[in-house]
Amino acid sequence: MALPDLLAALGRSNEEEISGLLSDARREADAVVAAARAEAEQRLGRRLQGERALLRESSERRRVAARRAAAARLLHARAALLDRVLDTALARAGGVLGWPEYASALEAGVRQIHELLGDDPGTLRCAPSDVERVRGWASGSVLSVLAASDVAAGLHCTADDGRLTIDLTVRARLVHDRPALAIALGPSLEAIE
Repeated sequence: MALPDLLAALGRSNEEEISGLLSDARREADAVVAAARAEAEQRLGRRLQGERALLRESSERRRVAARRAAAARLLHARAALLDRVLDTALARAGGVLGWPEYASALEAGVRQIHELLGDDPGTLRCAPSDVERVRGWASGSVLSVLAASDVAAGLHCTADDGRLTIDLTVRARLVHDRPALAIALGPSLEAIE
């Protein structure tokens, strides 16, 4: 084989080898790029999932906070409404004076105080319109009865030189029974709102 033929054959062989190397390099580069894209997409997917989870958690926290704030506003509104109902009841405490149940409760209060004090003296203060009947129920005891304009309804007793006080006024009972009244009035208050 002549030199020019050898050089031509060698050139073709080199070109084939170079073409094969280039083709292999392109395939390898395409594989590296594809692997890099897949890795980037996986990272992006994980990042997006993490961000979505953070957004869901944040949204849930805001939703819970909003529910709590609404519940707090509702409780404050109910408490304010209950306060207004009790204030109205306190302002109208004298209205119970004519009720038959009031007379029974008043008589029971005089008896309870008498039993508690026994033969010890005490002073019963009551609404001016109740003085006569309270005196009647307290007769035969050492209890004195005084009309008190500051007692709208019920009884207020002091004994033992002022060291013992028994407050059975309607005002004191309403204040004392406020938690039970709140529970009892709850369904009615909810219907109003």
